Amino acid sequence: MRALVLLSVAMLAGLPFASAAPVPTMTIQIDQSSLSVNASNSNQTLVFTGSVAVNKSAYLSATVTLSGTAGEGWPVDVSPTYMTFTTTTPQSFSATVMVPGNLTAGLHTDLTVNGVVVSGIFRSTASDSASIEIVGPPPANQTGNTTNTTKPSTGGSGNTTIPGFVSNPVTAGFLGFSNEQWVIIAVVAVVALAGAAAAMHARRRRKAPLTVEPEE
Repeated sequence: MRALVLLSVAMLAGLPFASAAPVPTMTIQIDQSSLSVNASNSNQTLVFTGSVAVNKSAYLSATVTLSGTAGEGWPVDVSPTYMTFTTTTPQSFSATVMVPGNLTAGLHTDLTVNGVVVSGIFRSTASDSASIEIVGPPPANQTGNTTNTTKPSTGGSGNTTIPGFVSNPVTAGFLGFSNEQWVIIAVVAVVALAGAAAAMHARRRRKAPLTVEPEE
């Protein structure tokens, strides 16, 4: 019984929780702090670029899901939508915004790229924003894209850590848990069973009747 308990403790010590960063954190950084486009009678596109950096356990991979919003429901295509991190090397993305036509010059709005990172049983979220400006009146017969202006980015936003089990379409396995999560669940179950068995054994020893040898 003691050997089983010691084995369970040793397995727990080897889990990803023992690493420096069991809860993943993420930073999203859009390279451009703003892009501007001339007013037009037709739809136009703006392309932003950026990167994602993840700090995670060295024993687990991490999966990032990206999405974007802009304007009053303007279409935003973030590519790639999913990223897998086995190291902490940053990965790049692009966000293409469809700017509708017939907008008034002087309009200001924002592009926001949101991300969720999942590693093991933990997750956290992050986001970064850049501004979009519509400038100038629409030139005669203007139907195409116009010149964009860019500025150096000032960096990404902060992170909000939300611990808990997460079911993600990329990492989810049987019953919504990844293989890594099932390993953790199995080890916790072994520890719980070992503890229950040890407690039952102790109760039986306390209840065992005393045997008195007769005197000769």
